[in-house]
Amino acid sequence: MDELRFPIDGYTIRDAVCDDNGFIKDCMRESILMSVPDNERELSGLWIEDILSLTSVAMDGGMMRSEIMILENEDSKRTGMLWMGISRDQFTCEETGYLLGLFVIGESRGKGLGNALIGCAEDWCRKRHLLSMTLNVGSSNVSAKDLYDRLGLRERSTVMRKRIL
Repeated sequence: MDELRFPIDGYTIRDAVCDDNGFIKDCMRESILMSVPDNERELSGLWIEDILSLTSVAMDGGMMRSEIMILENEDSKRTGMLWMGISRDQFTCEETGYLLGLFVIGESRGKGLGNALIGCAEDWCRKRHLLSMTLNVGSSNVSAKDLYDRLGLRERSTVMRKRIL
């Protein structure tokens, strides 16, 4: 990763290393569970490990050119993560920065860290000469949707789903 400077004093952002894998999976687990409706969350024991195993493959670079960064406080405690990749826009096929994961641990929320991580994501895209950034957010994840809306991300398409069984 090209060096990204984190704009909030007392915090740094660094490349993830193997020792971070457990933390990353915990962040992704909580993020996914916050993004699904209650009825799906109640059944998460049936599917969450499968999703996390796909996350592991992607983290190893097997699915998308991606980089994971870890947010730490001044005591070197992990307080969040940012996972960026490069994908293709579903409509124009141009390369786009894809925000695969953004997470701030509970006790660190409300300090502007999510805003700053989005800024780091935008810088990551700019350094790769990407013209856009894309992300998915679960309809149940109201706080994330509010954050993204405040920061100028706009809904472009809607994924619709019907449970068959």
